[in-house]
Amino acid sequence: MPLEEGEVIDTDLVNNYRTKYVAFLDLLGFRELVKRSGADVLERHRLVESLKLVRDTLCENQAIDFRFTYFSDCIVLSAEHSPHALWQVFQSIEILTCNLLQYDIFVRGGLAVGPTHHSKDFVFGTAVTESYELECRSGGGPIVLLSSSVMQEVERLGPAFKQWTREKGPGEFFIHYLMRYAEYTSAREVGKVILTYPAQRIAYFVGHRLKTDEGRVLEKAKWFREYWNDAVAKGGVLPRIEVDSQPTLPPHSLTILTRRLVAPRMDH
Repeated sequence: MPLEEGEVIDTDLVNNYRTKYVAFLDLLGFRELVKRSGADVLERHRLVESLKLVRDTLCENQAIDFRFTYFSDCIVLSAEHSPHALWQVFQSIEILTCNLLQYDIFVRGGLAVGPTHHSKDFVFGTAVTESYELECRSGGGPIVLLSSSVMQEVERLGPAFKQWTREKGPGEFFIHYLMRYAEYTSAREVGKVILTYPAQRIAYFVGHRLKTDEGRVLEKAKWFREYWNDAVAKGGVLPRIEVDSQPTLPPHSLTILTRRLVAPRMDH
């Protein structure tokens, strides 16, 4: 379509359209938390804290053009197309997911790569659309699916990146956000984060869901239980998740992680 007379192209907006990693994330359970917060001060406190958690966990990083936009229960984050940036995207989603699990909020979404514009004013591009479509076909489970293009890059980058992924089914992979818990041991190490208490907290919330939820919401909890028990509990260090496996919320169990801007050296 030709330009109309007097029409001016916004060159800054049009030209800032390049290949990026883009994740679309949906916070499952957030809407119910909003509903409950209307008449319950404690639930309103949890709501505010979970919002702060999103803001503080996903710190922007100009070095890799890492930025995020969120509204209500949806988040779009993006970063440049580089190995270092992909590592940061994986780590950010993993930490955010594990932090929100301690507030009884699941994360579901998709991660794609492609032409994208992401600024404080606009978010659009093929990768944005694809990441949203991946979220829609995730099957209801609390997972962040990887596009085939992202997975091809992961395979090329080798084992250090492949460890961040887990197979959902034939040809479908998602971010292995329980990797930190799956690798946890009882060995004491300087600077090591103790995961015993947050694991008990997660077990409490999911066990309660298994007892009280119904329909599609219950299916999400069942899926997570299978993922946790297979990836984490089989190590024998952290608890299995079953119905009411942790009957009471452990006191002082909240352990919030923050993202470190580090990644393995890539010599290409």
